[in-house]
Amino acid sequence: MNFKKIVILIIFIVFLAAFALINSSINDQSSDLSLVNEVKHISKDIGPRPAGSESENKTAQYLASKFNEYGVKPEIENFSYYSMNEKKIKSSENVVGTISGNSSKQIIICADLDTVKDKNTGTYTEGANDDVTPLAILIGLAKKYQHEKPYYTVKLLGFGADEDPYTFPVNASPRTSLSQEEYNKIIYIPYLMGARQYILQNQNSTNDTVAVISLEAVGEGDPCFVSQDSFAENNQSFVNFLVLNARANGFNTQKIDFMTYKEPQGREDPISHIYLPFSYTNIPSTFLTCLKNPNTASMVHDNNEMPGYLTVADNYENLVKNNGGEENLQKHLDSILSLVEDSIDKIKVFYAQNGA
Repeated sequence: MNFKKIVILIIFIVFLAAFALINSSINDQSSDLSLVNEVKHISKDIGPRPAGSESENKTAQYLASKFNEYGVKPEIENFSYYSMNEKKIKSSENVVGTISGNSSKQIIICADLDTVKDKNTGTYTEGANDDVTPLAILIGLAKKYQHEKPYYTVKLLGFGADEDPYTFPVNASPRTSLSQEEYNKIIYIPYLMGARQYILQNQNSTNDTVAVISLEAVGEGDPCFVSQDSFAENNQSFVNFLVLNARANGFNTQKIDFMTYKEPQGREDPISHIYLPFSYTNIPSTFLTCLKNPNTASMVHDNNEMPGYLTVADNYENLVKNNGGEENLQKHLDSILSLVEDSIDKIKVFYAQNGA
């Protein structure tokens, strides 16, 4: 074989190798269903997660293990509370993951560990959208920050027993740095037990917390930051900043009021979320949710905007179907993850603009 043929053969082999590598990379990217797999595992393999149940605890342990896998040291904080509905003391837990930043000031991103009971069937939901998609985002954030350091310290929190109604803390921490009004308002919130427990145990941290964004049902539709709900009107400058920043970065983000959710049967349920105890201490706070074709002129939202919300129809199969397949669901969750990450990064700009 002459020299010219050898050169041509070498070039051909190099070309084939390069093509194989590129093709492999493309296939890896297109087949990345990491966030979808988290949603599937928690909603299907663990299943419905009533407050204080073994499955809620399994979810807490799993979330902690994923934090640990990505270098975020987890803490599991156990607590007891009294359920007025069940007339007994129950146990639950919060999961805390801390990503150290350049500043000791902190941003809290949080989600529920437990699921709601469908009021029509009396059955606990899988909660694939509410609230496993937010847990997947927490896991995604832990992975994102594995090799980079945020400006602010980021707390990733999974709260237990938030969906259990009419609850009261057992052996609640006494008031320290909270005002009497703040303390009383938090103590007497009728639900959101895990979030209340966390802030009562960490009252001194409120002075170092610059923002709280809780995540609720982010699995389908347009991202929406909530301006006010049934229990609080949020810091409008903060909400406006998050919305405008998101739009400037290409996200089709809306600002909504969310006072009640109208069920298909016509009943309206008052709405709030786990940011609420923090909001009562005047920390800039809101919650992020997703609605299909959101009616931004209304304070009431319904099943057309949030299919299956608060019902047994909130399952993995419907979530995938409504997104047009697993790959589209992954793309949607990737987008929400990017939105949350960008919001975390830009909160320092909010404070720079507001002279703090």
